[in-house]
Amino acid sequence: QTLWPLFHQFPTLVNFAPEHWRAYREANERFCETLLAHLRDDDVVWIHDYQLMLLPQMLRERAPQARIGFFLHIPFPSSSIFRLLPRRAEILRGLLGADYVAFHTYSYLQNFRASALRVLGVESRMDAVEDASGRLVRLDALPIGIAPADFTDLLDKDEETRKRLDSLRARYSDRRILLGVDRLDYTKGIPERLRTFRRLLRDAPHLKGRVVLIQVAVPSREVIPMYQELRQEVDELVGKINGEFSTPDWSPVVYLRRGLPRAELVALYAAADLAWVTPLRDGLNLVAKEYVACQREGAGVLVLSEFAGAAAEMGEAFLVNPYDEEQTAEAIARALSLPEDERRERMTALHKRVLRNNVFAWGERFLANLASAAEARAARPPEEPRPLPFDEAVAAFRTARRRRLLLDYDGTLVPYTRRPQDAVPTESLISLLARLAAQPANTVAVVSGRSRDVLERWLGGVRGLWLAAEHGATMRPPDAREWELFRPGSTDDWKERVRPVLEHFVDRTPGSLIEEKEFSVVWHYRMADLEFGEWLANELVSTLEQMLAETDLRAFRGRKIVEVKPLWANKGEVLARLAEHDAGAPAFCLAAGDDRTDEDLFARLPPDAWTIHVGGNRTRAKFYLSNPEEMRALLDALAHADEPVAASATEG
Repeated sequence: QTLWPLFHQFPTLVNFAPEHWRAYREANERFCETLLAHLRDDDVVWIHDYQLMLLPQMLRERAPQARIGFFLHIPFPSSSIFRLLPRRAEILRGLLGADYVAFHTYSYLQNFRASALRVLGVESRMDAVEDASGRLVRLDALPIGIAPADFTDLLDKDEETRKRLDSLRARYSDRRILLGVDRLDYTKGIPERLRTFRRLLRDAPHLKGRVVLIQVAVPSREVIPMYQELRQEVDELVGKINGEFSTPDWSPVVYLRRGLPRAELVALYAAADLAWVTPLRDGLNLVAKEYVACQREGAGVLVLSEFAGAAAEMGEAFLVNPYDEEQTAEAIARALSLPEDERRERMTALHKRVLRNNVFAWGERFLANLASAAEARAARPPEEPRPLPFDEAVAAFRTARRRRLLLDYDGTLVPYTRRPQDAVPTESLISLLARLAAQPANTVAVVSGRSRDVLERWLGGVRGLWLAAEHGATMRPPDAREWELFRPGSTDDWKERVRPVLEHFVDRTPGSLIEEKEFSVVWHYRMADLEFGEWLANELVSTLEQMLAETDLRAFRGRKIVEVKPLWANKGEVLARLAEHDAGAPAFCLAAGDDRTDEDLFARLPPDAWTIHVGGNRTRAKFYLSNPEEMRALLDALAHADEPVAASATEG
């Protein structure tokens, strides 16, 4: 009642309750516990469908080296729909625990990428996305197939199937069979199909008595009121159509509300002149492929909803919008009047594709791609970060006589905010920095892209704290009144050339803005549409690179920003200034940041430094923490590291 309607884009039918979420999580945990009891090092874990979307990450946390694949058998909705889910971030993080995640279609894959960007802020490529640790998760579109021989062998070898087929052809020898086969589910569009059929009979009176719609509706989830109402609606529509159009020797609708034996179903597929497969939304729809597999003579026609995932690979079908009764009825009439040679041409192409892209080929491709993704993860370069060993870092800090802490601000000490001016430090953060800076063994510097006015206003009152503004272009030693310029006498004439370009992109991007600082100009797009903003950010950087090629200026991509600044204004240069102050290298050095601008600092630090990347994406840092909350927890532990451990009550 939550995930099924939401993923099929029926948001008004969603019923979310906290106790249902707890049950869902518990079910995933039970699967995880059972898996772990049996899991061996060389095993492959293939997780299927929306019931187990938390399981990949649960398993990854307990068995980091496990080879895990996930396939979603239903649609992945648009990000605007997915974001209605109260536990949306947990679902995405759960899926990103896999090595390989595959969907039926590229549109579902794109929806997943857009949701990861909008909900988690995670950027991705078409074929891969990084989780918070920088681990690469491969993405793919891999539509499932069927086992064609399960159907065709019955036509060739099963006597009962042949008898049923002959009986159907004899019974309907003077009529065209239209066939619908569905679960009795609101996503399948059965009421819409019946209403369209009624319109077809009204608008095309020559078809009366010449066509029959055989609708198979397999009961589903009948204890849920919504499904009970659907069953009643379908019963009433069938009754109305038959009551309005029937004659003594013809009923327009044959309604079978039950599951059919395979032999009976295959005979129906082979006998039907037209398969009417028009779900309102469907992950793929295998009925369309089953029908095509049974149409070896090429006489049938497939009418398929454009909202079924199968539409992406079955272009020879008549694609329709099932909500549009008039145009769908016209498509049915046209399909029935199609010349035989065109019918056979369309069906032959579909038939070959269904045979070739069968379920066995699908399974082999999935497992091969999963093996490749798992090998790539296992062979990742050693410089990629690993989770910070928290206790080891605190112990190393405690035993060091001199320590240096270099801390980024936005995204490291505080979370990002939609408006830059809203990222004001809390009293607890100020108190934490003050405690660290007050310890004689510590040199603590906040090295930020913020302007010196902002840093002075927010952190200038913290005694003993170094401040470096605009990525190190200017610094203020502890408790000093004046800021020192890294390169005195530099001019900002270049801003006049750059500003019009940035203003043009502000005009193109609602919600974006320009921030002008002493040594740089920044285009912010955090409040803009994220996908549109990412696209234009790439274009802007490309434009600026050409403009600035012969200068000492560069355009840098940051977290939802593009910043133009001199090459000499980088965080790596801060180290030289601090080295003059410290009179020798410290025994413990820690640098933490979340952005591309922090990579300059990580690159300049010695191999034994504790470099920490906060969040996802690739980095030179050796370790990572997931978010600013974890970073502040580390700093809090460091701030209390020198306190004596309380003696236990049992000690003498």
